[in-house]
Order: sequence, then C-alpha cells, then structure tokens
Amino acid sequence: MKKLKVMIADDDLSSKSLLYSYLQFVPNYKVVGEVSNGEELIQRVMKEKPDIVLVDIDMPKLNGVDAAKACKRMFPALQVIFTTGYDEFAVEAFNLAAADYLVKPIEKVRFFIALEKAKLGLQLQKRIEERKIAAKLSIKSNHTFLYIAMEEILFVEKEGRKSRIHTVDDLIETIESLQEIERRLPKYFYRTHRSYVVNLRKIVKIESFGESYLAYFLDSNKTAHVSKLQINTVHRLIGN
Repeated sequence: MKKLKVMIADDDLSSKSLLYSYLQFVPNYKVVGEVSNGEELIQRVMKEKPDIVLVDIDMPKLNGVDAAKACKRMFPALQVIFTTGYDEFAVEAFNLAAADYLVKPIEKVRFFIALEKAKLGLQLQKRIEERKIAAKLSIKSNHTFLYIAMEEILFVEKEGRKSRIHTVDDLIETIESLQEIERRLPKYFYRTHRSYVVNLRKIVKIESFGESYLAYFLDSNKTAHVSKLQINTVHRLIGN
C-alpha cells in the first residue's frame, strides 16, 4: 500500500516532536516535512504535495487557518487536521472542511482517530474524482457518436441551428440544441448568456467587453460571453 505523505506545521518544537513520535506508531504514513510558520507551510505544500497536513493555528507570519485555506485552494483534496491549545477556532476550521480539530495536549488515541478520518476523506475524494473522469457527454456529430469528458468541456455555444462544444484543443459541432445539451450537463455548467453554457470551474478571469463580459479559461485562448443580467449570479456561483 502506498504510504500517505504527512506534513507537520507548528512553531513549538515539543509539539512537532510529539506528533512525529505518534506517527512512528502507525504504518503507511510518512513525514515529508516540518515547518514553523504559515508562509513556509504554503511553500512546502506546493513542493511536496502531501496528502495530510497537521496544522497548528497560532503560528507566526501567517496563521494556520489562512495558510490552510491557501493550500486547499491549490489542492482541494488535501486533508487538514488542525492542532491548537484553544477551541475558539473550531467553527472556522470545520467551515474549511477540516478532517479534524485537536486541542492540545493531544492524546495518542485521539490523534489516531483524526488520521483515520483524514484517510477516509482522501478515499472519498478519490471516488469523487473517479466519477468526474468517468462522466462523459454523448454527442452525435456528422454521423459519428463522440464521448467527451465533462471536465474537458470549457463551454458550449449556439451558432445558427448548431451547437459548438469547445474543449482546450477541440471544437465539436452537433445539430443538437443548446437546451438539449444543457439538460445533460452537471450543475457546475451555467447558462451565462442566451447562446452560451459555461463550465464555471474552468473560468480564470472575467472582464468587461462592450455591453457584456468575456470569460477566459485556463490554458486556452477561447472566450465565452457573459451577459449583464447574469454577471452577478456568475460571480456568486464561482465564489461558492
């Protein structure tokens, strides 16, 4: 079994030593780094890409909650276990979807329970990602049936009597209507304009364009229109 990578973030040496010693009792976990502040945690997470981070909340330069938020934005599947001498941050921690929240002094059995929760969280994320990869849109184009992974679709646009499906590298045309295709797309697709249904997860920037707006996508020069009527809703949906 592949060992899960764990990173410890705590500015107290005795606390780091305790957590490290606890991890020596459990198989299939390995420590890939120890840091002492929130800024260093972000840098090391980017480099090491751990599965689990043990994060003290009260750290210098950047507190553990803010550092964990930054890490989760980069790696949504990352499992965060907060460790702290106080419990007033518990609500904020669980709003971040933390795997667990441990109040010092940390008992060994309670620590092992937290690790198990993190492992289950990783397994759940893996199943979710597998379902995403498996989900495909079936389209008939020029007497051929094509199966396009939902996550690869940037947007679908209506042009005349046809619909055009855009991915980063391809453009697929079909006589199916935009409305018919929209019904078969996941909830993270949204009708941003009467002629566009857009994958909100792929948008990296929106800027004004005359009387409307243009949405830009990661690793692509393609753009999709967002109407004035929909711009506030699109902002809210992307922010959530």
